[in-house]
Amino acid sequence: MTRTLSGRTDHVVIVGAGLAGLSAALHLLGAGRRVTVVERDALPGGRAGRLRLNGYRIDTGPTVLTMPDLADEAFAAVGDSLAQRVELIPLHPAYRASFADGSTLDVHTDGEAMAAAVERFAGTGEAAGYRRLRGWLEQLYRVQMRRFIDANFDSPLNLLTGDLARLAALGGFGRLERRIGGFLKDERLQRVFSFQALYAGVPPARALAAYAVIAYMDTVAGVYFPRGGMHALPQAMADAAADAGAELRFGEPVTRLERSGERITAVVTGYDRIPCDAVVLTPDLPVAYRLLGRRPRRPVRLRHSPSAVVLHAGTERTWPQLAHHTISFGAAWRTTFDELTRQGRLMSDPSLLITRPTATDPTLAPPGRHLHYILA
Repeated sequence: MTRTLSGRTDHVVIVGAGLAGLSAALHLLGAGRRVTVVERDALPGGRAGRLRLNGYRIDTGPTVLTMPDLADEAFAAVGDSLAQRVELIPLHPAYRASFADGSTLDVHTDGEAMAAAVERFAGTGEAAGYRRLRGWLEQLYRVQMRRFIDANFDSPLNLLTGDLARLAALGGFGRLERRIGGFLKDERLQRVFSFQALYAGVPPARALAAYAVIAYMDTVAGVYFPRGGMHALPQAMADAAADAGAELRFGEPVTRLERSGERITAVVTGYDRIPCDAVVLTPDLPVAYRLLGRRPRRPVRLRHSPSAVVLHAGTERTWPQLAHHTISFGAAWRTTFDELTRQGRLMSDPSLLITRPTATDPTLAPPGRHLHYILA
């Protein structure tokens, strides 16, 4: 959440050099502010980190990059560009979906290529349903991007716009799974366009249909991979910020904030005290509340969504049926989420995201070796 701040904002300290912190740094630099970024780790990136091990360069966080225009806006704020800093490779297919019955489907972001793939996979009726779904996703994105995604909110009243009514008219406040099922009858295809709710920690059956905007981002807008790995993006953002005048301080965990009334006047690390006019906090929400010395004002206490388990494997061999991204759907679906979110048990029949970044950039592993990232 952002908040409009009155008064002096000449020097801003940003806590955290992840993608959010680095983006904020570039936009603030472009607005003429002096910026200091404080990061506890030795590298930029936050969750989009990097591990170097035995000749492997392993991305420790996200593997799917969508909406690169948002990153380019941050670079443009300081007169730079994403294309000058990072080589982005479009992935074709964006994903390969593999199902328990042995069937597979390559998910294309080009509309005609995907409609043809759906027709071969499930027939002409489902291809027509896909075309209608794609049109709905595009409408949903246009409505949400303008007012709800690329927007600041000082109050819940800021949500009360004409686009809120348009979002309701599009069925955005119904259930995601049911809405996708209105376009596609094949359960396998329904999974392909609804699993994205899991990015937000919400089972598709319980997610609002508005979450389908995430499906737009990776099945319509496209999936990319930076040459050099995902960490190349935050490293490039950090380099651009430094070149634009930001002070980047790595290996300095923030211990507390000093305040005068409602204003933060200094950020204190394990090594220094940094006076400032304003602060941007980008750590996890519980950490931000701890630094602010506050509790969230909400009737129900915060509850974490389920964690992910990730295996990083450097191997001598690979499997040709794996695309850059392969989603292996287990036979179970609804029961899987009940196990995780209601019963607190491990998945008995998990679905997995398997990423093989060396399929696109072999330099991420030693010669003749391969990297695999397996996410449950």
